[in-house]
Amino acid sequence: MNARPDFISTLRRTSLDSKSSEPLYMQLATLITSAIAEGVFSQGQQLPTESELTEACGVSRVTVRQAFQLLIQNGQIVSRRGKGTFVARLNVQHDLSGLQGFLEVLRSQGVEPETELLEFSASAGRKDLSRPHNTNLPVRLRRRYRVDGEAFAVVEAYMPPAAGQVGFERAEYLSVYEILKNFLGISVARADVSIQCARPSSRILKELDLDPKSQVLIMSRSSFNAANVICEHMRIYIVPERYTFKMSVAGPLNLASSVSPNILNVSE
Repeated sequence: MNARPDFISTLRRTSLDSKSSEPLYMQLATLITSAIAEGVFSQGQQLPTESELTEACGVSRVTVRQAFQLLIQNGQIVSRRGKGTFVARLNVQHDLSGLQGFLEVLRSQGVEPETELLEFSASAGRKDLSRPHNTNLPVRLRRRYRVDGEAFAVVEAYMPPAAGQVGFERAEYLSVYEILKNFLGISVARADVSIQCARPSSRILKELDLDPKSQVLIMSRSSFNAANVICEHMRIYIVPERYTFKMSVAGPLNLASSVSPNILNVSE
């Protein structure tokens, strides 16, 4: 059911109070928040346009934009260039305290993504300069994840030569950690993880259907076996609006001394 006409009708009957100490944009933001909370608009549903809200509320377009910006900052809605403004969907919480694969994290929170294997090559990793140096990880797997029909993440993984025997059909549904454990007999002892926000290559932007100036979360992971030999390397490019990394530490965490000023340059 399209909730837009009903909500617009409600707004026309609800006058914003210009004499109130609360700014008009905050009043409008509150009305939209209430509509979302009451289920008038569901997750992922498009909200009325700026023009519709301007006409219904009798306010300026600037006021509507301020209301939208406030809701965007609060994580309640998201704006997609050229498409409109939508109610934010479930935000996935990735706990870095444990050793979990990306797909495992999604499924543990009730998110079953659509997967599309973009590439499975037994040798592409040999010529790929973006993989870690001095590693024997020639097998390259590239996979795109969609949630609710929209591109959510692209994974690029590099694995040992024996992983090439898995074949395209099985690689379509197996996670990287499943390939390592079930087919190569490799147990992951530890993993080094880094996370950055950066502008990815044009190919990644196209695969995620993002604006050319968009930035994404880039999670890089290198996994090691018990002999401390790297057994896989992965980069995950994630649309940031729906994903949060978190972790717990014992004792105080001095963020100032932990920040690294590294700049990530991703090749095309």
